[in-house]
Amino acid sequence: MLSKKIKLIKLFLWGIAVVALYVGLYFGETQLIRLTAQGHWTFIVPIAIAFLFSFVHGNFTGEFWDVLNIKPKLSGRKK
Repeated sequence: MLSKKIKLIKLFLWGIAVVALYVGLYFGETQLIRLTAQGHWTFIVPIAIAFLFSFVHGNFTGEFWDVLNIKPKLSGRKK
């Protein structure tokens, strides 16, 4: 029972992080465009943001499937 509560808490926290990232991107869009338009090495900022989104969303999705107790099928392996 405690394990399920921990999984739900982790799911909730990752979900909040995903929503916060999208809200931040929505409201910070203009500043992000201005920053990357300066040239030089600022092109790395949107790439780093994309990696951050991928990491956070991937963890949220993994926790989501764990809470639903859905696991991938092992294909081609015989034990």
